[in-house]
Amino acid sequence: MLLAEEKMQQAWDGNRATPAHIIPLKDEFDQVIVPGESNPLPFSSRFSCAPCHDYNIISQGLHFRPASPTAPGRPGEPWVWVNEKTGTLLPLSFQKWPGTWHPEEIGLSAWDFTLLFGRHMAGGGIAEPSDAEVTPASRWNVSGKVEINCMGCHNLSNKQSPSEWAKQILRHNFRWAATAATGLAEVGGMASRLGPTWDIIDGPNLDDTEWAVPPFVRYDRTLFDSKHQAFLDIAREPADSRCLSCHSVTPAAMRKYEFDDDVHTAAGLRCASCHRHDLSHAMIRGYEGEAENNSLLSGDVFTCSGCHLGGDPAGGKKKLSGRLGAPFPRHKGFPAVHFKRLSCTVCHSGPWPEKELTRVRTSRANRLGIYGVARWDTDLPAVLQPVYIRDERGKLTPRRLLWPAFWAERRAGTLQPLLPERILALAGTILHPELGAARILNALTLELDPAEKAVLILEGKVYELTLDGGLSLSESSTGPQTKELVWAIKKEGAVAPLVPDFDPAAEPPDSDVEAWIFRILDVLTGLPNAPGKPALLNRNFLFQIVDTYLEKSDYPGQPAAAPQLVWLVDGKLHSLITEFEQRTIIRLVGTEQTLTEEQVELVLKALSREMGQSDAGEKEDFVYVSGGKMFALDKDGKLEAFDNPAASAVTWPLAHEVRPARQSLGINGCSDCHKVNSAFIFRKARGTGPLQTSRVKVVTASSFSGLSRAYQMLFGLSFAVRPLFKIILFVSILVLASIVLLLFLLGLGRISGLIERRNMK
Repeated sequence: MLLAEEKMQQAWDGNRATPAHIIPLKDEFDQVIVPGESNPLPFSSRFSCAPCHDYNIISQGLHFRPASPTAPGRPGEPWVWVNEKTGTLLPLSFQKWPGTWHPEEIGLSAWDFTLLFGRHMAGGGIAEPSDAEVTPASRWNVSGKVEINCMGCHNLSNKQSPSEWAKQILRHNFRWAATAATGLAEVGGMASRLGPTWDIIDGPNLDDTEWAVPPFVRYDRTLFDSKHQAFLDIAREPADSRCLSCHSVTPAAMRKYEFDDDVHTAAGLRCASCHRHDLSHAMIRGYEGEAENNSLLSGDVFTCSGCHLGGDPAGGKKKLSGRLGAPFPRHKGFPAVHFKRLSCTVCHSGPWPEKELTRVRTSRANRLGIYGVARWDTDLPAVLQPVYIRDERGKLTPRRLLWPAFWAERRAGTLQPLLPERILALAGTILHPELGAARILNALTLELDPAEKAVLILEGKVYELTLDGGLSLSESSTGPQTKELVWAIKKEGAVAPLVPDFDPAAEPPDSDVEAWIFRILDVLTGLPNAPGKPALLNRNFLFQIVDTYLEKSDYPGQPAAAPQLVWLVDGKLHSLITEFEQRTIIRLVGTEQTLTEEQVELVLKALSREMGQSDAGEKEDFVYVSGGKMFALDKDGKLEAFDNPAASAVTWPLAHEVRPARQSLGINGCSDCHKVNSAFIFRKARGTGPLQTSRVKVVTASSFSGLSRAYQMLFGLSFAVRPLFKIILFVSILVLASIVLLLFLLGLGRISGLIERRNMK
């Protein structure tokens, strides 16, 4: 049961209604906010809520102490640093969970961590450093601290916007984020554009009213009364939509209307029905043995068994039924060993085990729930479920799985992940194979009509510019089936060559064609960092601009069958984009992978050249982790792959979505799990990651579960031959019954004397 009142931080008077919150809002200087005054400050939850709620007690809650390395309890979902360009999927945690890295180990400051993950943080903790940490060299004084976002969970108003919260965090408007997200006010300006010496007491920037505009607040005055008090529509227990803003998990390929709610949600329960807390906000997570780590609990009353099986009250009385009339599970036919070795969630939670693991997307890992003109969500990391792993109590539990990916420095047996910014700086253009093509397409598109756009054709596939300056596969029909690179124009789905075929030897020359060639070459001449002079090769004639005129000359080399744009470098012709760029574009564009093995090999060589010697003179080498494998250069400079514990999958328990009894494992009998081709035991988990490679880690379900594959195979075979055994047993019983019946009749005949009389005759 919950702690007794003498142990609670704040006594409850017994009233179950939520009081009306018509209160004065206060800023971070503990001053009442007057919405009509000039340049009002954002409200502070620390001081606005303080008259009734102890902020210091709340700040120790589960959601507000991510920086505590000794936080008790089982592992949870890690924060995942995703950087697609460098192929980084780095799981982070302050709790030293298996497979995760502490942010400080890789050089992430509290400021860096807040910018990366503040979008789905509840404020407080690492995002609210002490005054001693707010030094003149940091930008905390400019942005302010991220106080606990009380309204993010407890606001009943539909104006509460997690998207606005995320936008304000990325603008460095930390102290303003909660005010903007509640819908109480409009917040403009960006602290990210201000100098490091700006202070909130400085007010507006009179020298710049266009760019470096400090954040400002315009409160909705209709929400305040004449006493400057605002009505806050507060819910003591947060609505499910508030929880799901950060805790949604959905199958990646599923459409919204296909999704079924958790069986408990469908029955009317809410998240807060089980995940309860008092003022300390020490959230009940609901796993077996949690009472050992949570002072709010004295037993497993909020676990599956606590609700459905009930508990033994004091005094040894009869076992009580579960909470809220939860149905009592009978589990007819299940051997008792299942309840000793399996958690309830193995059979009742997550998707039904199929041949392949189910890929899901989570709010925190895939940046879900942030809406605007541009898409914020990411396909990577690939989170897979369920895999079954034994917990610290020896019970099999379902878990989600993530394969990490990162670059690292290896020295004396230790591994040090490298920051993506460092990799980008040293890799140069290796990690930007589409950059050259994108620049050319952008420049050419500016010369076309609004209804037209320049596209690139490689091996018959059409590539076009994306809004963020990358490349994507075009939805239009494929281009000409040729191995040659072709620059083309797309209009209304139709694709035609940028420079149509023409006779370069025609006399007189076609003036319109030459004018068009001049425009194209002129555009290419203006490109920054051009490797040479642009030219057009058609058959054995070369066109280039000389002294502002288009000049045609004979070309002694290999003629071109169709007009071909090239760079002229030291008298030699080169394609507008290199073969490396072409290979990489063909392999990666249209896939979720962002790296090829060739790129990894080139980057590792670049790292070895630039950073191959430590300050102490020790030789360093570098590795890349992806798909459960570690990649490094062998003695010949070639890429090799091998196993390493640092490349192992990171897992964490799952509980939802819960399936009803009629959809649970075992409903069809033992064969749901115990058969030769059972996905529960024999399916395989293949490593995934940003690297496009066939060299990935493959782990069987039996390995995850710690089961003997050979034994389970033999045990599964027994189920395959059981029907035959049943037939044999039935026939045997029939034969034995016939024999027994015959013996019985013979005995009866002897007893009655019928047999003797027959013999006498």
